[in-house]
Amino acid sequence: MRPLIGTRPGGDAIVTKASAAVTSIAGLVLAPGDVIELRGMADGGEPLRTDAIEILASATPAVGESFVIEAEDLQILSGFGIGNNGAASGDQTLQHTGGGTARASYTVQQAGSFDLAIGYFDETDGASWMQVLVNGAVVAEWDWDASTGAAIASTASRASEVIAGLDLAVGDVIELRGEGDGGEPLRVDYLEFTAVEGGSGGPTPPQGRLDLWYMRGGEVYVALNDGSGAFTEVDTGLAAGGSLRAVDMDGDGDLDFLRVEVVDPFPLPDPDTYTDDFEFVFETTVYENDGSGGFSVVATDTSSYWTGVYGWPAEDVDRAWQILEVGEAGDIDGDGDVDFVGASWLGNELLLFDNNGDDSFSLSVLPVPSEYLFGGELSPGGNYIRLADMNDDGLLDLLLSVAWETSSTQVMINDGAGGFDWVGRYGGSDDGNSTEIPADLDGDGDLDVLYVAISDGGGINTYINDGTGASDGYGPWFPRGELNGIGGLEIADFDGDGALEMVNASIQNSSEDLDPGLRVFEFPVEDGLIDIVVDKLDPSIVGQITAQGDFDGDGDIDLILSASGTPIGAAPYLLLNDGNANFTAVPTGLADSDETYGWARAGEFGDLLVA
Repeated sequence: MRPLIGTRPGGDAIVTKASAAVTSIAGLVLAPGDVIELRGMADGGEPLRTDAIEILASATPAVGESFVIEAEDLQILSGFGIGNNGAASGDQTLQHTGGGTARASYTVQQAGSFDLAIGYFDETDGASWMQVLVNGAVVAEWDWDASTGAAIASTASRASEVIAGLDLAVGDVIELRGEGDGGEPLRVDYLEFTAVEGGSGGPTPPQGRLDLWYMRGGEVYVALNDGSGAFTEVDTGLAAGGSLRAVDMDGDGDLDFLRVEVVDPFPLPDPDTYTDDFEFVFETTVYENDGSGGFSVVATDTSSYWTGVYGWPAEDVDRAWQILEVGEAGDIDGDGDVDFVGASWLGNELLLFDNNGDDSFSLSVLPVPSEYLFGGELSPGGNYIRLADMNDDGLLDLLLSVAWETSSTQVMINDGAGGFDWVGRYGGSDDGNSTEIPADLDGDGDLDVLYVAISDGGGINTYINDGTGASDGYGPWFPRGELNGIGGLEIADFDGDGALEMVNASIQNSSEDLDPGLRVFEFPVEDGLIDIVVDKLDPSIVGQITAQGDFDGDGDIDLILSASGTPIGAAPYLLLNDGNANFTAVPTGLADSDETYGWARAGEFGDLLVA
């Protein structure tokens, strides 16, 4: 129902001082670039006359007074979407949609001392977790594990957590981080600030904790952030090898390591001899983060995979990843622990590794949707599986990317009972897809997929979700011609306008009139159609974008760059964002090395350098 503004008794039937009226809208959260639109309709002799709009900064509330910021008005950094819910204070919530840790931030507009209440829904069918940070420092952390109330987000499951006595200054950044769990997908309702007696409201010292990890010279390193974007390297003592994933295995808020290896099976049996059942052994190892830069083995496990070894493709298999290509890790079955997925080109099967709760894994085989694959088989060029909640039901679904020759990516929806239903497919060039990134590109609240087609007909394309995971239409192509070697892409709200942008620094192609440099892309939507357009080009920055995050604690999203044209092994650079998607390259403090740095990835490994 539309608000009935202007229907008041008294005044005049004509435009005079007696009929002048004012309507106040309190508690609006506005950011640079926000658009205020007036909509209305005349009625009879009242032709909808508007005089003026006055925007006033709210006064700091007196002790005991409160104001509320709806969670859906926060700046979404990653992993969150907006969901409708009539039980929420503003009829909407922030909800974890998948793709790793969910993050959203609010920039403080009023200095003072406050008790901060986080309103949320604590359902009984899962155990989510949440952290609250101020300028990068954790000020609260708790699990959402209610055993009473309701299993749905209703009035019975509403809850709140109070963080007492925060001294805040204008410009301080409050960040929410967390992950959903099964039927409890981390629904945040509101932030309520109540003024209390306290200190001066001075700024909280920035202690940003978003770190880096990478491989160099056969070793695994973590680079710890001092809060300003300067890093100190720590040798983890772990050797590179197998498939390594940085993931919070024990739910304590920092990243551990999961390693998956194929126990050396070579040489394989003679593929000319019929071998129907050959046992391959997969070994998993969990290294727990001790919070001081060290990692120790807390669990090892082996799984047996039986498959035929004869004819093709066995005659071409000579590398471990062709037997098991490990995909992403996450809570696939909604039981609160970390599972992972993989694909076997040799067996032409998808493999699901279900965590038994103690970091041992039960292996089950999923059928490949061969009728939807070009050629009916997985590809010798690679088959990678990503995880994302494509239908907003709190369960992680599968994006199976077939790299080349039999090009396509399959969208497979988790049925919650161990099975996956095929709902959609997208393909690019005749040589395959790569770099799938789930993101809400059109701003309608569900995850779409941006992907890169490689080789002939290569370019950047989009798969538009209709809300169920199926395709609602195929988006535009960039560029209009053909492009190879697109390289690393990152998607986030880099300029704080509430919409997503994409950044790349490795595209160059003279035949397509594409000069090298860092490009910022936007995804404008007009009449329901999405486009990909270049908004900015900085020719001074060229290289591979490998990670994103707020590395200096100022509330915007920065980038990590492996620079082009520097000596082999040169350390990565930090690209600091000015808040408007303009980036400045600064050193990370990591030393150059004769050994090549692997791609640096971002994650939180603990408060190891906090003074």
